[in-house]
Amino acid sequence: MATKPILEAVPRIKARSDADASGARPAAQFWSFLARAAVKRLLLLAADAASLVASHHVAEVILQRSMHLSASFLNPGYYYFFYVPFFAALLYLFGGYKSPDLRRPENELELIFKGASFSFVALACANFILFKSLGFSRYLLVVWYLLALMFLLLARFALRAFYNALWKRGFARHTALLLGGLDRLAAFERRLAMQRYRAFSIAGALIEPGERPVPSRAELSLRVLGSIADWEEVARRVGAQLVVIHFADSSAAGHARVLAIVRRCRQQGIDVEVYSHLFDPPDLRFERDDFSGCCRLQSQPHWPRTVERLVKGALDVAIGLLGSLATLALMPFVGLVLKLEDGGPVFHRREYVGMDGRVHHFLKFRTMVCNAEDILASDASLRARFESNFKLKDDPRVLRCGRFLRKYSLDEFPQFFSILAGRITAVGPRAITPAARLRYGDLAPRLLSMKPGLTGFWQVMGRQTTTFEEKVQMDMFYIEHWSIWLDLVILAKTIWEVFRAEGAY
Repeated sequence: MATKPILEAVPRIKARSDADASGARPAAQFWSFLARAAVKRLLLLAADAASLVASHHVAEVILQRSMHLSASFLNPGYYYFFYVPFFAALLYLFGGYKSPDLRRPENELELIFKGASFSFVALACANFILFKSLGFSRYLLVVWYLLALMFLLLARFALRAFYNALWKRGFARHTALLLGGLDRLAAFERRLAMQRYRAFSIAGALIEPGERPVPSRAELSLRVLGSIADWEEVARRVGAQLVVIHFADSSAAGHARVLAIVRRCRQQGIDVEVYSHLFDPPDLRFERDDFSGCCRLQSQPHWPRTVERLVKGALDVAIGLLGSLATLALMPFVGLVLKLEDGGPVFHRREYVGMDGRVHHFLKFRTMVCNAEDILASDASLRARFESNFKLKDDPRVLRCGRFLRKYSLDEFPQFFSILAGRITAVGPRAITPAARLRYGDLAPRLLSMKPGLTGFWQVMGRQTTTFEEKVQMDMFYIEHWSIWLDLVILAKTIWEVFRAEGAY
């Protein structure tokens, strides 16, 4: 079948004058330089080294001023020549400098915590062996460890934020070309969009010669550029630096096609990713068997999950206690403002479906007029807008003080009582009403397999600006990828989003 009917012309760059081209060329080369994996690893290494030296210096200053320790009782001046390469080598063994673009934030957090903790234990042992004639303060080691954790995390996440800002503006990206079934490639694109991952820009998709674009293709940002048979020509035309392959054909002939594309990409210096359902489960580890050449899938051990759940429970108690105290302090002020505006009650009882499938309630500070439900029931257009997303922007029922409470999420504070009581959790999938449960369909049992959370993945990835379908996908993503590290990242992002006060209404 000829590929011409489904081939779209790749937009050509408008010709520029020699002066414009000469001015743009150094900038393009600079962004291309920053996009290189080797440059990112060097930046990570420099950030780690600076964090370790800075935290060590700050720890010395703290001990000298608080405990009046002499510099002679602290580490020798040339010590950083030893511990910087020592830490870098151990973090390298932990995989700390392997493809930083492919590591999610919670995995970065886990890596730094485990890598730094192990490195400090190993450093303490090395000090007794290599520097036993010198005096080392144990207080210094403890303070340095705590500061190093903080500095390393700040430096690494600042670097991630720097690249995210560049990617958001279209700089330092890699161009990706997708090959295979259009429906699965569209799912691949949606997964990246859901996580706000912009490390590469997708030029388009190349599909099987006999495949017809699906009717809903207009709703996707994917462009069909032609047939898979033309992939080399299209890759050269768009300047592809990454090829993502998904073939439905799992026969020997299909595998041979994939391997042939991989070999050609390797010869041309193009990276390759294979997208498959086989690699979807996040609780599986992949290990290559060098004897058979096979990829072995192993389940994660159960005891780390048990420890993580215990930590999550302890974190809920701490957050619930602190939040409940803050709520008690807020209640007189919120109650006074609400009484002055409309004289109604302070709290609103919100229905939600619990893990047992039954309807429960938690409290929120009231942000709407007292007859909000009656107004919604009597206004057909308002009700139709609400049922599309279960949220209304510019909701006429919201009080003036209610808008302020919602903007800074103060209306959510009474939920800390429910966290302390163990009915909901600090971080989890969103609490849904009985009406919203029906829209989840077959996904409802998975959603109800975890306690609903005060905050969650969808809140920090867009708050109210996401559609209902995106919220469902984000809830499922959180449930599938849950870890205590993901919860910690979501908590940190929640604090940032609340201070920014964007996307809330």
